[in-house]
Amino acid sequence: MVEEAVARQQDMAVVGVSTSLDELTSLARHTEPHVVVVGLHDSVLPDACVDLLLERPRTKVLAVEEHEGHAYLWELRPEQVEIGEVSPEDMVTTIREAVQRPSLR
Repeated sequence: MVEEAVARQQDMAVVGVSTSLDELTSLARHTEPHVVVVGLHDSVLPDACVDLLLERPRTKVLAVEEHEGHAYLWELRPEQVEIGEVSPEDMVTTIREAVQRPSLR
């Protein structure tokens, strides 16, 4: 379904199709696509896709749940959070809070 929809677009191209997650990530490493589309059994992104995002931070992963049809776009991006004026103690607290934030894994 996704392959056909993309193929109909003049400004997009399907650069590869795979039948397994290992083949997909290998193909993505070689073709360097802007977006990788992967099917999900649930809403959790497979570790192989997380690794791909970390290796190729400009690549985005569009994950589509097979049964529910929900889609999720995963991407790495810089984020700036203004802290304001801080004391040394505030900086230490900010560092602790940043480390405790959930990561991709």
